[in-house]
Amino acid sequence: MDGPLAMIDASSAILLTKAGIMDACCQVFRIKMTRRVFEEVTVMDRPGERRLRALAGKASGFVVVEDPTGPFPDQAGADLQRLHQGERDTLHHFLNGTVRFVILDDGKGVQVCRRQGIPHINALLCPKILYYCEWLPDARQVRSLFDRIAGLGRYSKDVLAWARQCRRSDLEFFLNR
Repeated sequence: MDGPLAMIDASSAILLTKAGIMDACCQVFRIKMTRRVFEEVTVMDRPGERRLRALAGKASGFVVVEDPTGPFPDQAGADLQRLHQGERDTLHHFLNGTVRFVILDDGKGVQVCRRQGIPHINALLCPKILYYCEWLPDARQVRSLFDRIAGLGRYSKDVLAWARQCRRSDLEFFLNR
């Protein structure tokens, strides 16, 4: 497995699992999740709980890592303090240099990514990336998965519009190793 390294937050993992494409994303990316986030998404009887436990139990491009330790990088400390613990840990790992980008569906987390220059995508873009990496056979399936994730998540009209028109060239960074 040699896809790009990504750190994922709880909401993105849940959305991708509910849409049925978390396994495929683990084939395209090497996905890391902090222990705290893993505990959040694997609470008994929560949506996707069993699937995420099973993924963590096999060598599939999905790894649960320890929560970050140490101080926040100076330039990001105030921003990170405003986030919930799972998003804070996810971005802290990125800032420690452990991954190439983050998959994040938390609005406040996305704002921090923009301010701190952290490369990020949301779950809505994963079907397109899977298509561009030839893991999904046709554009109809991409539209269907996009619509499913859009219906499950909470996205603004602007985010939906941008993600809908997003092209391969816009996502090239997330496709390359």
